[in-house]
Amino acid sequence: MNGFTHKVLGGVLGLLLWLVNTSSLYSQPYTGVLLQAVKDAVRNLPPRFEALQWDGYPLVLFYDLDGDGMEDLFLLSTRKTEAIVTTDLKALSEYSRVFDGKASQPYFLHVFLRRQTSASLLKTIDLGSKRVFGSFRRFEIRHAARIPFGIEVTFPNRVGLERVWVLVSSSSRIELFTFQEQHNVKSYVKDINGDGVLDLILFEDLFEDSFGYETYASWYQWDGTTYKRYRSVNILRNLRNFLNTIKQQILSKNWEAFFQYALQPQDASFAKAAGIQVALPRIFRAPPPPLYPVSGSETESIGIEVIQKKFIDLIYPEILENPFNLREDGPESFLLTFRLVVEGESFLLSTRVSMYKNFFENRLFHLVLQ
Repeated sequence: MNGFTHKVLGGVLGLLLWLVNTSSLYSQPYTGVLLQAVKDAVRNLPPRFEALQWDGYPLVLFYDLDGDGMEDLFLLSTRKTEAIVTTDLKALSEYSRVFDGKASQPYFLHVFLRRQTSASLLKTIDLGSKRVFGSFRRFEIRHAARIPFGIEVTFPNRVGLERVWVLVSSSSRIELFTFQEQHNVKSYVKDINGDGVLDLILFEDLFEDSFGYETYASWYQWDGTTYKRYRSVNILRNLRNFLNTIKQQILSKNWEAFFQYALQPQDASFAKAAGIQVALPRIFRAPPPPLYPVSGSETESIGIEVIQKKFIDLIYPEILENPFNLREDGPESFLLTFRLVVEGESFLLSTRVSMYKNFFENRLFHLVLQ
């Protein structure tokens, strides 16, 4: 894939992400004491700062920062200069702005503590100069806890999507954390180790001489004030090792070792108890049409007549890049089709390969018991 294609894909990715994020950007206009507090916050903005607006309403997130029972305000603004600068978010969200070198303008997040209908400025955070606005949302860091929490502001750009996280660990400790998604870098956020704290996982595809494309997954953990990289693993090298080990276990018909190594612990226990005649057909099946149409005379899974034959070879397709499609909640399993050569004939078989929820600890992959 050449550099031009990468740039085009990056732009498409940015556009798609922008379309997804803007669909639920703006809530209904606020009223009553919240409206009065927002008006007071706008009046108390530093000189030359102007609130960003959607349909005439300043864009604000409400959340109780100091624990006094009242929702505080997080307000986005820009700072007007001699150049033409707009505060209209409908205009700022136009993706065509990424191609306009003069469209860049500064963005700021202001934190206001609310006292009924008034609001006092606590902190102003410089988010940098951007061309296109994407989304503005709050997210939970520790499950069911008021603090810490994060605010995400996204900015589509020519290579993908920039995510700016404002991480709040106390009313006096607010940190900025930024990462870029593009054609070769993707992310998802999920509590992968079950400790109740949100984790950030980055997948990065890199080209290496004599190897091809390798994908590195990095685990970023919350350290109390910000996110820091905790651990990294490479996907393709480990996947090839996993499949080669499985190959040797299958060819030697060492089914107990195969179940223990290739399956999740609960599935391995079931497979050992059920036996190979029950377990193997649930792991290996004939490929779905149109690759391998199944007629009435053909078996849809590996049968005992195949198992009893001498295994000669197992041939995988060459995997040149990361086969796991990354979804919002993590890597999606993929269907692996291979050829099993036995005495006198060969069979095409398929199995589904998945990644563990926390693939940074001990095992990375497992086959799916269907």
